[in-house]
Amino acid sequence: MLIFLLIISCCLLATFICIQVPKWNYNKHKQFVLLHSISLKELKLLNNEYHFYDASTQYIQCTYDNEHSFADISCQDYLIYQLQYEQRKIKQQMIAIDKNRIDYEKYKNELSNLTQCGTYSTSYDKLNLEKLIKIEKAFLQQEIKQPTTNFSIAVCLYYSTINGSIYDRKSQVFNKNEVNNLIERVNHKNGTFFTDNEIWNAICRVERGKVSNKMRFSLYQRDGYRCLKCGISQEYANLEIDHIVPIAKGGKSTYNNLQTLCHRCNVAKGDSIANYLNHH
Repeated sequence: MLIFLLIISCCLLATFICIQVPKWNYNKHKQFVLLHSISLKELKLLNNEYHFYDASTQYIQCTYDNEHSFADISCQDYLIYQLQYEQRKIKQQMIAIDKNRIDYEKYKNELSNLTQCGTYSTSYDKLNLEKLIKIEKAFLQQEIKQPTTNFSIAVCLYYSTINGSIYDRKSQVFNKNEVNNLIERVNHKNGTFFTDNEIWNAICRVERGKVSNKMRFSLYQRDGYRCLKCGISQEYANLEIDHIVPIAKGGKSTYNNLQTLCHRCNVAKGDSIANYLNHH
């Protein structure tokens, strides 16, 4: 019995040694590379000379709880709307990423001049050279910088229930040339009026779409479920949400600029605004 226990103990010890030695050897190789790799030291010095703009694909997103708004508004429409306010920031990002691309080409050229792997500041003695080089290459790969060199904006639109459960989504990615083209078209204005009808219609669609179902029900409740023009109640007429200052005159979809009107009063107001615009 004693001999059997001794044999078992020896087996367990041998297994322990087999498991621990490779780990010990790996750590020893790893420490040697970190301390003595010429190329790793050169790469760290090179990295200190290059500072890239930290950027990735720009994401713009919006969620609609109204199926009609989700279907009516395209990803390009939503990007156009945002470009009214965000184009300065976006242009700065483009410039920074362009600089990334130029500097990255220089960086890659200097990478090719690094000392070859397997060259160390001291003798590796009895360590395994193949293992050292494998570890060294892994460290180098981790340290090499990979900056963003291509600008893009991804627009994602979601359709959800009023409680927030997502039903559907659509997305589109726009490259630098496409974004610049849209910025140029957004900036074609005559005073406060956009000269490009497609741009103007896109902005109007998005502005109208900001009136969510949740917002609509809140406004009906605020206005007592009655038309604020003629006083008719929901029981006798179809109620709608109206922009007090029309979108065509710069009105926004905010609670202070929205009111409840019946369909007849809303159509009458729309006709008067159309006549005004046609004569001005």
